[in-house]
Amino acid sequence: MVEKELPLVSIIAIAYNHEQFLKDTLDSVLNQTYPNIELIIIDSASSDSSAARIQDWVKDKSLPIQTVFHQDRRSITQNANVGLQLAKGKYYQILSCDDNLEPEKIKNQVEVFLHSDEKLAMVYCDAVKIDDKGFHLPEPTFFEERAWQVESQLPSGSIFPILLQDYFIVAPTVLVDLEKVRELGGYDEHSMMEDLDIFLRLSQLYSFKGIYYTGVQYRVLQTSLLRATSVDTRQRNRLYLYSRFLGQKGEWDRFIAYQFLLFKKDSGLFYQMIYSVHRLLNRVLVKRLKSSFRN
Repeated sequence: MVEKELPLVSIIAIAYNHEQFLKDTLDSVLNQTYPNIELIIIDSASSDSSAARIQDWVKDKSLPIQTVFHQDRRSITQNANVGLQLAKGKYYQILSCDDNLEPEKIKNQVEVFLHSDEKLAMVYCDAVKIDDKGFHLPEPTFFEERAWQVESQLPSGSIFPILLQDYFIVAPTVLVDLEKVRELGGYDEHSMMEDLDIFLRLSQLYSFKGIYYTGVQYRVLQTSLLRATSVDTRQRNRLYLYSRFLGQKGEWDRFIAYQFLLFKKDSGLFYQMIYSVHRLLNRVLVKRLKSSFRN
C-alpha cells in the first residue's frame, strides 16, 4: 500500500509540568515508522518551562503539528476534548508527555484496523514501566501481571463485561477510531478517569482487539495524578462511571452494587450490617453448593 493511501493518525500529546520528559515523548512520536501522523500538543498552563520547550521542539519538524497553550489549568478530559476537536485523523490516541511510544506502535495498530471490519473501535497493546530517569523498572508488564503469554489470551471482541470488572487496558497503549468517539460525544468532563469512561462506552457498542506487542514505555511517577489522588476519590469516580450502566443487566447491577457496598462498608452501621450479611450469605451458599455436588 502506497503511503498516500494510509489513513491519518492523530496523536494528542498533553503536557502539564512535563519539562523533564517532553523531548523524549515528542521524539518518540517523531520516530514512529508509520508515515502519516499529525501531532497535536496541548499544554495545560504548565508552571515550569514546558511551554517554552514545546515551542522550541516544534521548530523545523517535518510532520504536521498543531499547538495549544492554555492560560488556565484544564482537566485531562477537557484537554482530550480540545484535541478531538482539532484532530483530522481516522484514528487517534491520547499521550501524556511523560510516556514514550515504541517506533512500531502506530504502524502495528493501524495494520490491525486495516484488516478488520467497521465494528472495531480500539486496538490495545502492552506497556513496560519506566522510572523518572527512563530506566525499566524491575516489574512485570501489564500483560505479565495477568499471566497473558500469547495473543489468544488477550480479551478481544465484545469485552464490556470483562472491562467493567477488570480495568486492564492502559490508556497510552490504545489506538482508537476517532469518529466512533465523536459519535459518543467525546469525553465526560465530569470524570477524572477519561480512559475508563470512553473505553466502557465504546465497548458496549463496538469490538476491541488486543495485540501481543509492547508498544509503550509507561512512566511511573510518585507525583502522577493517579498516585496523588486518594483511594476514596478514585473509587468514588469509578462508581460515578459505573452508575450509568445500572439497570441494563442483572449481573452488572450486582457487581456495581457490590462495589458500592465495599466503598461504603466503613461509613456507618447500616452498611456494616449489609456487608456482614452479604459475606455470611455468600459463605452459606458456597458451603451448600460444595455439599450438593459431593453427595
